[in-house]
Amino acid sequence: MLLWGCSGSSGDDVPPSEQSSLQLGAVTRTNGAIKIPNAANPASSIRLFLATQTALLEPVTGSTYAYSNGQWSSLSPFIVKEETPYYLYGYMSSSSSISATQSAPDGDYSKGIDLLFTGLPAITSEDICVLVGVQRVEALSSETPTVTEGQYGFRTGIKGKNYLNLLMAHLYAKMKVSFKIDPTYAELRSIRLKNIMLTSKYADGESVTVSLRSGQGIGSPAFPSGSEGAVDHNVILFKSSAVIPEKVLDKTLGDTPLALDLPAYCRPMGLAGTYHLTLTTTYDVYDTKNQNLGERTSENKIDFNMAEVRPGQEKDIVLTVKPTYLYVLSEYDADNPTITSGEE
Repeated sequence: MLLWGCSGSSGDDVPPSEQSSLQLGAVTRTNGAIKIPNAANPASSIRLFLATQTALLEPVTGSTYAYSNGQWSSLSPFIVKEETPYYLYGYMSSSSSISATQSAPDGDYSKGIDLLFTGLPAITSEDICVLVGVQRVEALSSETPTVTEGQYGFRTGIKGKNYLNLLMAHLYAKMKVSFKIDPTYAELRSIRLKNIMLTSKYADGESVTVSLRSGQGIGSPAFPSGSEGAVDHNVILFKSSAVIPEKVLDKTLGDTPLALDLPAYCRPMGLAGTYHLTLTTTYDVYDTKNQNLGERTSENKIDFNMAEVRPGQEKDIVLTVKPTYLYVLSEYDADNPTITSGEE
C-alpha cells in the first residue's frame, strides 16, 4: 500500500529556471508497506531535514509534510537545484510532544546524521518511525518501490521530475490486542467492547539519540532505563463513541480472536527485567435475548521480557472473556465475567 502526496513551490534565491520542489512518493516500512493514514493512525505527518554535504537547507529546523485532502503537502517545501546531490533524513509522526535536533558526524551529511529525540512518551497510539532510506524517481507509480535501507543520498533530476520514495523503520515496539470469548461462555453471553485503555508507569518525555550512517539503518539506539514511577500514563486504544471502523464498533465478540486495528506502541527500555503494562477494558454483557445486563470493567497485567520490547518488534496479546467460575456456572458467574490474557 502506498502514500501519495506533493508539495507546492516557494521562491528563494535559486534561479527560477533551476527551481524544483521535492514531492513525496511512496512511503513504506522496513517490515512491510502500510497505508498511512489509516484507522489506527488517522493524522500522520513526516518531518524532514534536507542537506547538501556540508549544510542543511532552509528551513534548517525541518519541513513538516502533512496528509490532508488526499495528498501530502508542506507549508515550507524544500526548493532544490536540478542535477544536484542532496541528503534526506527525518522521522514520523511529527507530533507536538516529540522533537528532534540534528547534527552531522564531522559536519558531513553524506556520512549520516545524529537525531536527538526528546519528549518521547512511554506508550503511544502513534507509530513513531525514523527515515532509513530514500529513492528519487521521475514519476509516481502504483507499484511498491524497492528502497535501499541506509541510502540517504540522491541526485535531483530536471524540474518536475523529483519524487521521493521513503523507507521508514519503527522506533518503538508494537503491541497488537485481540479479544475472544471462551467457547462455552459464548453460548450463554455476548460481549460488546466499549473502552480499552493502556496504562504505563514509565516516565514520559525521555530522550534518545538515533545515529544513522550511510549504508546502515536504525541499529540499536541506547534507550534510557525508564524506571517505573507513581504516575499513570494512559493511552485510549478504543472508545465506542469515537469515529472508528464500523466492523469494530458493531461486531460482538465471538470465540475466534477479533484483532482490533488499534495498536499501541511501547518505548524500548535500556535495562533487563520485565516490562509492565496494564490494560483496562470496559464492556457490556448481553444475555441470549440480547438484553443488556450491565457494564463491567476488567484490568489485565501485561508483562513482557524487556529484551522483547525492541524497535520494530511486534507482540500479539489475546484477551479471553471467561465466566468467573467455570465448574458450577451460576447466573452470577455468567453475568460477571473476567478477562484473562495470554500471548497468541
